[in-house]
Amino acid sequence: MGIPMNGLRDMKAILANERKVGGAVEAALLRLRSGEEYRNVCIVHIDQLGAQYYSVGFVTEQGERLIVNVHDISVISAPEHKKIRELNNAAYKREAINNKRRYLKRLFDIYQGSYTVHFWQEAKMIIDDIGVEALSPELSLLVSNVQGQTARTA
Repeated sequence: MGIPMNGLRDMKAILANERKVGGAVEAALLRLRSGEEYRNVCIVHIDQLGAQYYSVGFVTEQGERLIVNVHDISVISAPEHKKIRELNNAAYKREAINNKRRYLKRLFDIYQGSYTVHFWQEAKMIIDDIGVEALSPELSLLVSNVQGQTARTA
């Protein structure tokens, strides 16, 4: 169960601060004015010019990426901010987990043994977002090594 969203502004805020808050925005149903319906869509981008929202980008359960004008959207039903591991949209979940794994690996490569509190906070947030079971064996080893170091220094 995710955190309910109240409108495009909430969704845009989550998307803009994704690195800080993690997760993704998933809606149970998105219906277009033409009658097309998409279940479990993950909203990945919202464009705005000034105070006007003009397009929404989303990924369908089949992995299809669509960008539609907001005037073409009839209903966005039950949008929620969810952790990536809780998503129902398997196509986007797979993509997001792979992206987070790559980013986490890059974090480990950049810090190369001199792990700071800020590094560990960001790494823990990513791990919580994708789930421990989604880590590759290499990342699991790196995480356990860092946990051992932080336990010794605490």
